[in-house]
Amino acid sequence: MKWEYLREEDFEGAIERSGGLCVMTLGCLEKHGQHLPVGTDSIKGDRIVELAAEKADVVMFPTTMWLGDVGPADAYKNPSKTRKHGFIAISCQTMLTVLEELCDQIARNGFTKILICASHGGNTSLLGLFSRFQSSKDYAVMSCKAYDFTNQLDPKNVLEAAKKDPEYFSMLTEEDLKTLERFAQTGTGGGHADFKETALVYGTHPDLVAPDRFEAESGSSANRLNFPPQYGISTLLTWFANFPNDFSGYPSIGCTPTIGEAYLKLSVDRLAEIFTYLKNNDDCVDVIRELKQKRQ
Repeated sequence: MKWEYLREEDFEGAIERSGGLCVMTLGCLEKHGQHLPVGTDSIKGDRIVELAAEKADVVMFPTTMWLGDVGPADAYKNPSKTRKHGFIAISCQTMLTVLEELCDQIARNGFTKILICASHGGNTSLLGLFSRFQSSKDYAVMSCKAYDFTNQLDPKNVLEAAKKDPEYFSMLTEEDLKTLERFAQTGTGGGHADFKETALVYGTHPDLVAPDRFEAESGSSANRLNFPPQYGISTLLTWFANFPNDFSGYPSIGCTPTIGEAYLKLSVDRLAEIFTYLKNNDDCVDVIRELKQKRQ
């Protein structure tokens, strides 16, 4: 059930059918190499969440496509020099404020459980920080990935699953299996605009993939800023320094819409399972309210 398609009088029934659960996608707008659109994170996540919400019969809040953590808001001031066209960067303070007010309004409408599905790696830390400061609310704010749970979409894991259940993966051709075999041996070579993301865009919006641009830019690390792993040092600038083309991965040669269909099916089924679990489980809300009363 899509929030924006409901009439005002539909909400009470929709809330009851969804067990008080409202789900939403959090992506971003940023460059994904030259072969994928800047809206990759939002549009693929939006479609996965939409299909999973339909399957689990829960309400989906409209996607806020431009809201997501892509780094400091002043990092992309000069697109002519940095080639950062298409990026939309919002300050952390603004993002946290917008998320809180959105969740407050969703709860005001009668939902007691809100699940934010991260469709962009940079949102993981943001949602961890956001959830930390929502503990005083009367409703539950939770987050999870929109796809690739426990590396479910690694080519090696998909290939193994396809061999065990060929009927479930009946859309895969012999050439698709050969492609998965090749990437199972090499890995995807990254995690941004790589084979997984290309497959998911093929599965959700195949007309937006440009296979003739797979090799337009390199997705290999420039190794400009690497800290000794034993020191555990991390900084956002490491990734930007090492991947100046905003592409981290091997060229997705051999990726097809049918591989995308398999990746989409896996993602939707797993996310629908999560939605159904939360739909039928009120423990999170009960415990939050109990803890709040003890603190007062």
